[in-house]
Amino acid sequence: MVVLLLAHRGSPAVPASENTVAAVIAALAAGADGVEVDLRLSADDVLVLCHDPDLGRLAGRSLPVADTTWEALRMTAAEHGVGLARVEWLLAAAAGRPVVLELKQPPPAPRARARTVGALLERLGGLHASGLPLAVTVSSFDPALVRMVRLEAPVDLGLRTALLGRPGWRPSALLRQALAAGHDEVHPHVLDVLAHPRSVASAHSCGLAVVPWTVNARRAVRRCADLGVEAVITDVPAAARRGLRARPAAA
Repeated sequence: MVVLLLAHRGSPAVPASENTVAAVIAALAAGADGVEVDLRLSADDVLVLCHDPDLGRLAGRSLPVADTTWEALRMTAAEHGVGLARVEWLLAAAAGRPVVLELKQPPPAPRARARTVGALLERLGGLHASGLPLAVTVSSFDPALVRMVRLEAPVDLGLRTALLGRPGWRPSALLRQALAAGHDEVHPHVLDVLAHPRSVASAHSCGLAVVPWTVNARRAVRRCADLGVEAVITDVPAAARRGLRARPAAA
């Protein structure tokens, strides 16, 4: 079975390049099959690739993404050498390769979830209509947010949805939640998969794909592959590729 390698945040070579188009391109060139990135909605409804709720760690200024316009975010990041990106740019660079879009939980504001989901489906719909190939899974730690995507996404977009599991979540509980919401995948923490190896077969018996995060040690990559996971999210796609090649032929 082929195990896909998804580059976590684009597997940046340096911290300031995480979640950028440059990082994504570099990860794909280094052997990743696809990427996993983080999305947040700006004040003017642009979906920005950004892990943190503000730019403090990346650009030294605590500009909250949710309260700042795209142009202000972009200019501030650029002043510090960070190529902040929009989701459209990422998907164009991926050119049909597998992409996991992790929707970060929006701030507790009226209609914040609805705005986020609406913006995402509008962008994806436009790209689909333009003929850009898409192989997108939308994931989140926020069950209500990803459930909204599941319910509202047009069938012709071909979106897959996944429930993310935090470290320490029992895979059995994650499976039950994902099944109840009608998702296609579960994304548990790698340590929870390794602690409960039978959970992979259990998920498959229910029709759910399993994509652990963040799988960096070669031994963990090989063990996940032996268990039959569909993909792993990793910071080190090139090393993970070498680890898979080192698996015994009978595995």
